[in-house]
Amino acid sequence: MNPNKAEDLQRLRRAMDNSRRKLEPFRTRHKEALEQYVGVYYSDDGAKQPVYVNLMELASQIYERQLAARPPKVLVRTHDKTIRPYGVKLEHAMNRQLKDFKVHRSLRRAVKSSLFSMGILKVGTQVIGNYAEDGFDFQKTRAYVSDVLLDDWVHDMTAHVPEAIDFCGHRFRMDLDEARNEKTFVKSVRENLRPMEGLNFNESGDERVNVISQGASRYEGFLTDKIELWEIYLPKDKLVVTLGPNEDDKPLKVVEWDGPPNQLGPYHLLWFSEVPGNAMPLAPAMLWRGMHDVANGLFRKLVREAQRYKVVGLTRGVDSEDAERIRQASDGDIIGVDNPDAVQEKMFGGLDQRNFAFMLQVKQLFSWQAGNLDLLGGLGAQSQTATQDQMLMSSANQRIAGMQDEVRLFTKKVITDLGFHVWQDPVESYPVTLDFEPMGAVDTFLTPEERESHDYLLHEMEVEPYSMQFTSPEQRLQKIHQIMQGVVLPLQPFMAEQGLGVDYKALLEAYSRYSDLPELKDIIVGLDDLDPARGPEQPEQRQSPQGGTTHRVNERISRPGATPGGAEDTLINTLMGGNSQPSEMSAMARSMGG
Repeated sequence: MNPNKAEDLQRLRRAMDNSRRKLEPFRTRHKEALEQYVGVYYSDDGAKQPVYVNLMELASQIYERQLAARPPKVLVRTHDKTIRPYGVKLEHAMNRQLKDFKVHRSLRRAVKSSLFSMGILKVGTQVIGNYAEDGFDFQKTRAYVSDVLLDDWVHDMTAHVPEAIDFCGHRFRMDLDEARNEKTFVKSVRENLRPMEGLNFNESGDERVNVISQGASRYEGFLTDKIELWEIYLPKDKLVVTLGPNEDDKPLKVVEWDGPPNQLGPYHLLWFSEVPGNAMPLAPAMLWRGMHDVANGLFRKLVREAQRYKVVGLTRGVDSEDAERIRQASDGDIIGVDNPDAVQEKMFGGLDQRNFAFMLQVKQLFSWQAGNLDLLGGLGAQSQTATQDQMLMSSANQRIAGMQDEVRLFTKKVITDLGFHVWQDPVESYPVTLDFEPMGAVDTFLTPEERESHDYLLHEMEVEPYSMQFTSPEQRLQKIHQIMQGVVLPLQPFMAEQGLGVDYKALLEAYSRYSDLPELKDIIVGLDDLDPARGPEQPEQRQSPQGGTTHRVNERISRPGATPGGAEDTLINTLMGGNSQPSEMSAMARSMGG
């Protein structure tokens, strides 16, 4: 493939058009799922009908929290001992880079997109300025990570697996003046670029996702003139081709790929369920959508039934005078009527119990299909004991653990490419802080000279397990407690032989911080800080009225409370006309979780 040849370029453009048409249903499903995600109150172009039970938003938020709640941390490994000090510096430099919220934000966007269709990230370098050296001018660049929308994406849809695609790329927007003045673009082509109109539609006529907030108007006013270009990567030829919007124009730029040895060049794709023989994955939202629609359809029907519910009084024509006197009477009045039974109240409409029971059942099925959302999201106890809940959580985690592995592998590839561009920077010195005992923290730099001394690929990036997952203070406290009880205290005699001990002051500070009990540090103090007049604290003893000493006995009695699932099952059975056991009815009346 030589994109500079007219015949090859036309073949490439035809292949792109064909794949874009085949991607249209996926773009449409993605947008429809996002409309359900935002509901009807987000904008005028969100969901077409009220989304009272937003299961799509609930599921996606729970999974996003489980998969990419925090910025990743990396470990840098190498088998060559002579370059390990450089690996340590690289590790600290990369973790400093990853604290930039922009990288984590792009990762989270890709994870969220993968729940609705496919997550796409691009890793590359961008020009941030110029510098001069030895009388020559050079461009100063910076590594970046950015997310790509499915609306702006194309890849070879004729491939049977994503790894076998012949091309892939994305559409990006830039200022028209900037594009016309870009010296790396072919002059005769860039001078013919014309401003784009504010299209909110793709070339096939389907609406882009930004229509949800911006509306479907075809023309929008930009502050400055814009142009949309395509950047296409050809894996077999290792070429990056930049194309303008006009199909008859030559490429704006064709360059050889000199980045990291990634199959898709600057691009990385994230998905969780591959479909054999197809180049597009099966996204979780494609499975959630059916139950979500059924649950909301039933709930809207229940709302209409509730709104139609009314109570009216009926009377015979001969009793109309009595009925009118009864209607006009106030509470507590005594009125005279010929027929005390002149008016009978009748109820019309109201909730259908079977529809209500079915809606509850669909909500439970959605949670089951999505991997037990109630448990993953901490929405309530799912069993009668904490031990049973831990067993259920372990089972539910088998599903989420597989998705976390995919995200961690995806993140590793992205960070590896990001590190490549950081390593290749010819001028930047990256500040790092290293800890040396007994010197403490030392500020230094990862310099270009150090990076030029050996190849970047001698280092291997690893994402720290669980670094991207949220850990609450209670969970941290529980881990500390388990380690102290299970490891430190049993091994304390052996630790003392090796000169190791426990800093109980630091331990109590951790307990105070993670349990949100700052007064704990005031309760437990050093012996020198105690008031000598008080003396040692003695256990309190209470005297009974008869003068004897009393003591208190704490007795634990287990009375399991109701669980949300069990209570709903009982309610569903009752609404459907079944006979629930008395124990089930009494358990449903108790508080959730015991």
